[in-house]
Amino acid sequence: MIQIKYFFGNVYTATVLGIAATLFILKDLQFVFGNSPPVLLFLVVIAFAAWRGGLRAGLLTTVLSAASSVYFLVEPYGSFDIAASSEILRIVLLVSVGSICSLIIARLYNQEKRALYTVMVREGQLKQEIAERNRTIAERNLYILLAKSSTEFIGMCDTEGVPFFINDAGLQLVGLDGLEQGLKVSVKDFFFPEDQAFIWDEFFPAVFQNGRGEIEIRFRHFKTGEALWMIYNVFALKDLNGKIVGLGTVSTNITARKQAVEALRESQRDLNRAQAVAHIGSWRMDVCNDRLEWSDENFRIFGIPNGTSLTYQSFLDIVHPADRHFVDTAWQDALTGKSYDIEHRIIADQKLKWVRELAELEFDEHGTLLGAFGTTEDITDIKSSQDALQYERRFLRQVIDAVPSVIFVKDREGRYLLGNEALAQSYGTSPEGLIGLTEEDFNPNADEVAYFHRNDLDVINTGKSKLIPEVKVTHADGSVHWYNTVKIPLIDGDKCNKVLVVATDITERKHAEEALRLADRRKDEFLAMLAHELRNPLAPICNTVQMLKMQETTDPKLAWGLNVIDRQVSHMALLLDDLLDVARIMHGKITLKTERFELSDIVNNVIETSRPMIESRGQELIISRTTTPQWIDGDRVRLAQVLSNLLNNAAKYTGEGGKITLTVMRDGSDAVIEVRDTGIGISPDVLPHVFDLFIQADRSLAHSQGGLGLGLTLVRQLVEIHGGTVTAASAGIGKGSSFTVRLPALSMESSIAGLPLTKASLPMPKFRILVVDDYADAAESMAMLLKAEGHEVETADCGMKAIDRAQAFRPQVVLLDIGLPDLDGYEVAKRLRALPETHDVTLIALTGYGQAEDRERSQSAGFNHHLLKPVDFAKLSDLLVCSQSKKGD
Repeated sequence: MIQIKYFFGNVYTATVLGIAATLFILKDLQFVFGNSPPVLLFLVVIAFAAWRGGLRAGLLTTVLSAASSVYFLVEPYGSFDIAASSEILRIVLLVSVGSICSLIIARLYNQEKRALYTVMVREGQLKQEIAERNRTIAERNLYILLAKSSTEFIGMCDTEGVPFFINDAGLQLVGLDGLEQGLKVSVKDFFFPEDQAFIWDEFFPAVFQNGRGEIEIRFRHFKTGEALWMIYNVFALKDLNGKIVGLGTVSTNITARKQAVEALRESQRDLNRAQAVAHIGSWRMDVCNDRLEWSDENFRIFGIPNGTSLTYQSFLDIVHPADRHFVDTAWQDALTGKSYDIEHRIIADQKLKWVRELAELEFDEHGTLLGAFGTTEDITDIKSSQDALQYERRFLRQVIDAVPSVIFVKDREGRYLLGNEALAQSYGTSPEGLIGLTEEDFNPNADEVAYFHRNDLDVINTGKSKLIPEVKVTHADGSVHWYNTVKIPLIDGDKCNKVLVVATDITERKHAEEALRLADRRKDEFLAMLAHELRNPLAPICNTVQMLKMQETTDPKLAWGLNVIDRQVSHMALLLDDLLDVARIMHGKITLKTERFELSDIVNNVIETSRPMIESRGQELIISRTTTPQWIDGDRVRLAQVLSNLLNNAAKYTGEGGKITLTVMRDGSDAVIEVRDTGIGISPDVLPHVFDLFIQADRSLAHSQGGLGLGLTLVRQLVEIHGGTVTAASAGIGKGSSFTVRLPALSMESSIAGLPLTKASLPMPKFRILVVDDYADAAESMAMLLKAEGHEVETADCGMKAIDRAQAFRPQVVLLDIGLPDLDGYEVAKRLRALPETHDVTLIALTGYGQAEDRERSQSAGFNHHLLKPVDFAKLSDLLVCSQSKKGD
């Protein structure tokens, strides 16, 4: 409306201005037109007014133009009067023409205005349609943009299931590389194979009928083939006429949620299984509503059908009557904030069970008590095990307390963790009184305590057991006991902080061993004394025989008698040697004087020694030996003793006329000596023990031939300490036997390199010899033998006389007995060495004491040599010659 007013206001203003301009032109420029200006110029303004303002504006302009012409252009001027008639005609013409022109122009204007209005209305409609279309396009673009940017699966298809739109998220979700690939795939193929028939035959028809539908179903990933769980929300697409032209979907991927739900279900199943395996159920008590909820395992424990409605009272009804008050009191206390951790009995399926219950109160956000959550553990088996364990502990306690050995366990700090009655009694306390205390609290001996603790720590730190055969322990009463102790580390995982000790009291055994050692020592002393006392009478007999042999008698009976006496004395001496040698070997006291020699040397000597015994029995000795020298590194005397014992043994157990074969040979790196006989043989039951001490194959025959059952024992011991072996074989009684000795032999090169140089035989020099012996027959017989050899001899029967005689006689050699009545031979030797007259004298111990310690004492006392009675006079003579030659050198 304001625009219209504004429009017309402008028309009238322009009209007035146009009229004024026309008047100005006609008035001021009438010289151009003459006296009568062409008033028709007003038609221009009238036409403009009619065109712009319509008929009324044209007519009004015509009137105003006519009035203005009369007033300003027609005489008289300034008045509406008209002087000339011609002027009136012009005015009328102006009005007529102006009116007609206004009418024509107004009609033309109205037609044009109507046409323009129609155009403007259509233009408005077009603008409105364009705006609506633009808004629709914008909305469509917005929807497409939203669909493309959405993370949901958005898609559309026609009624045949052919897709025409799938957003990027949907394509990516199902593993398609682009829209072009997606539009080639049927909607049916988007689903998991097992679900395609249901979708196509049932679900889609229902959507077409109802207009929409929703279901949880599986999509298929086109690359991996895995299933994708989706909430498939489908709606029908309709045209403007309401006809269904396709289907649209906005579907949500719920695979993760499905997996989480399945994991939760699996977790719940695992929890149920775990509770079943562990026999632990769970429960929740709603105290406001008196409602009790149980897990599956709780129902099983209490023997109630799953799903049964429960209250607190129904729970109490299952509790053993004797425990109900206890359980109810504990629960009421728990509701006030106290701990609820109890063990009680229940009656389930008419069986008695033990359960342990724990609970924790639950409150809302305002602190109001809601109830409690708790667990129930079936501890029936545990209780049974505990009862059995308690029984076993009592039984074990009875066992370890009944054991006489001390049994205890200590930790790293030395504190007792366990101790039995034997330990408690030794320390004057009870087993309970030991716990937590240390050895120092009971044992008054600080050194023992420190020693025990060091050993305990050593076992704990190394993790290795330790055996202490003998250890001294002082009891609380001060008495000293001896124990055989075993310390065992107790390892827990990969750590060891405890030690188990089992100690057996061996005090009585220790005393018995001491008594046995004392008896053994006395036995050795007795044997030594026995040998000494037996050797003393043998010495003068042997000396007398040697002296008589020097007489060169022609009487065959006398010669035979001398030979018998000589052999028997030698045999007696060998028996004494065997007796003492066995004692020495059994105690490990024998020592070898090793040298390098050829085996034939001792074989020849032994044959010569044993031949008289063999020939006296009418036996045949067959000797077989290799021509290659067999060199041995050993003790000549001991190996000769081995061979002599074997030959003598063969002669003793072989009857008259039997055969004895001695074979010496080389077998690889061993020198082999075999003694075979055709004698009585050895029974199978005796053969394994033939080398044992005091064993004889046939006691009657052995005793008839003499012997103590020591020879073969000596053979084995002497061969073994030479690094060799000896074996026995026999086909049985009456089939003879054989003994085989194997000794390590030297190679030829080493044998030649170690060959000792020999010296030529030296003539017997004459000596001043002092014989000291309290046994008169022995002293006198030895003096007679020495004098017969041309030596100057004096005798003494005690130690003091020997010293006095030595200072006056100045002997070169002293044959000195050890067992003298005043001073023993060791003391006499020391004093003689201290005297200037006898400082360099050759001292020879001539005694019945032949133990190793006797020889060591004689050497430390200053003796040069140690000989046993009865002495072999030939060996004594050789010894004197050697001693003289050494002094000469």
